[in-house]
Amino acid sequence: MNVTRLYQAVRRTFASFHSLRIKEFTVTDRNVAPVMVETAQALNKACSSMLNAGIIGMDTEFVRTRNFFPKLGLIQVSTWKEIYLIDPLALETLEPLAEVLTSQDVLKIFHSCDEDLEVLSFLCGTPPGPIFDTQVAAAYCGHGFQIGYQGLVQAVLDVELDKGETRSAWLKRPLTSSQVKYAAMDVACLIPIYARLVKQLKDMGRITWVEEEMDILRREACAEITPDEYYTTLGYAWQYKGRDLAVLKSLFEWRECMAAASDLPRNFLMKNKVVRSIADKKPRSLRALSVITDVRPSIVRKHGKDITGRIRDALELPLEACPEELPKPPNPRKIGKIVERLKPIVQEEAERLALPTELVARRRCLTELAKNYLQGVTDDTIMPERLAGWRKQEFGDRLLQALKK
Repeated sequence: MNVTRLYQAVRRTFASFHSLRIKEFTVTDRNVAPVMVETAQALNKACSSMLNAGIIGMDTEFVRTRNFFPKLGLIQVSTWKEIYLIDPLALETLEPLAEVLTSQDVLKIFHSCDEDLEVLSFLCGTPPGPIFDTQVAAAYCGHGFQIGYQGLVQAVLDVELDKGETRSAWLKRPLTSSQVKYAAMDVACLIPIYARLVKQLKDMGRITWVEEEMDILRREACAEITPDEYYTTLGYAWQYKGRDLAVLKSLFEWRECMAAASDLPRNFLMKNKVVRSIADKKPRSLRALSVITDVRPSIVRKHGKDITGRIRDALELPLEACPEELPKPPNPRKIGKIVERLKPIVQEEAERLALPTELVARRRCLTELAKNYLQGVTDDTIMPERLAGWRKQEFGDRLLQALKK
């Protein structure tokens, strides 16, 4: 889709929210009394309130240490009138909440939303939207790059939060009074902060910049790599051709599917280097598989036939049915030299705009731009998504001129 048209659509979406008249109110831990949502009836009532509210604050508490999928321990939601603590462990379904999360008539306010979007995407089947991230907005307002929630609440609302339950056991029941208080305060301040930041962004003429950023955040959360595409994320996959590439693709697809089915982190099941070693050696028998370094006996016993069968199938593919070869990436030294030429421009623009350098353009964006240039991408599409929009308008020409020096 044309980037300009996309951002125009985004601005129309957000305009209805940012034009609302938002009242000021004081938040303290003494006037926050959350509603516990542990039954289907309570969830339906809470979600009806959220849909009517139009703007809600959100946070999640989850665990993801020994699992492929994150385990939700608690979902916190604030409206102007209530704070809801939704217990996913007590509820059979969260479908009413999924309706709220995907409603285009409800703005969801987060702080540092990357992981929240990932977790809630599993619930909805698609990332929540539209969204507003107070951490990102705060950076545009001069609060520094990636300010923490506690620091932002202190700076904007002059409220001091207790962060003692940050690493609490959120899957354990019953929740303690300290956990309940902490969870409630984590969302109680989001709407008041949103109101202050939006006013400041409007005064600074940067509200559309932030809207573009929010849309990128959400669409990046949508960019899920499917199991059959995982091999394309490997930096060395371009070295494989024909049936060798078919073997590599098939084995990594197997690892992804099995990790998801077992709900285990992919590296707990089998590390990348082990999968690659199997792909290189192409064992066609259980005995040959068992002698490969770091292949555990339990893997051979449980999955050996599947692994060797995949290898045999891939080796029998007609060449025209094999995956298309991946392009060789440009020389890293050439990329590095171009990035070093671009960095001073970013630093100068950051000073001019009074924004953190990392917000103006991170190194990975400059690296992507350099790769595009070395691979002959045209000027119309050479800009990575995070360098399009307002960044392209403000200093895009300077970056393009520096590329050609």
